Amino acid sequence: MLILILSLTFALLIAIFALQNASPVAIQFFWLFREVPLVLIILGSAFLGALIMLLLALWRELRLKRKKRLENANSGKELRADLENTTTETEKSSVAKNGNSERDEHKL
Repeated sequence: MLILILSLTFALLIAIFALQNASPVAIQFFWLFREVPLVLIILGSAFLGALIMLLLALWRELRLKRKKRLENANSGKELRADLENTTTETEKSSVAKNGNSERDEHKL
């Protein structure tokens, strides 16, 4: 909630700053030359910065989810292998116990 309040406050400050600086400025980008209101430059820059941060956050989130999914898949394989080993050991001990009890019965 605190981040939301700080973000809205920052956005409001940017909007006020942009509106107070509405005079046209000359923009040159390679061979293009235009006069554009400074308010558009300020708001456009803020928007592009927010968009880049959003894309970076999404990329990081997807990367972490993928890593977690791979770790869970590897963990699942390890658990299945442990379960198979435990099952095999249980069957071996069960067979060994049954074999000993059958020998004991023959002795009687």
